[in-house]
Amino acid sequence: MSLNPETEQRKLPRLLCSEGFSASKVVFGDQTFELESINYTHDGMALFKSDPLPEVDTFFISFNYPVDGHLVEISELPCILVHVRDTDNGFYYGASFDLEAATSQQISDLIRIEEEIAVEQDRAR
Repeated sequence: MSLNPETEQRKLPRLLCSEGFSASKVVFGDQTFELESINYTHDGMALFKSDPLPEVDTFFISFNYPVDGHLVEISELPCILVHVRDTDNGFYYGASFDLEAATSQQISDLIRIEEEIAVEQDRAR
């Protein structure tokens, strides 16, 4: 996938993933990869991996984040790969969550995570 890196496609500004944000597990077919979670919003996130992933358009993602003393887990959320950027350090990936295929609980949890990160970042200012 190769989209114009100069074209902003995000609907909402992303929030930087804090230390509490887990690595993201990306699964397609029988292959599983762990990627660094970079930034987040309830409808997508940016990921990083030092070496390239196989070429795919869709995959499932799992990650977790602590909210109010409990771990909120997102498991096997359907995603669409919307951006790939190759840099000297590795590969940045833009994932759009397929909210139409997500469960209502997944959507609720995605929003809870976004709200918690936003509150944390406001406190840090």
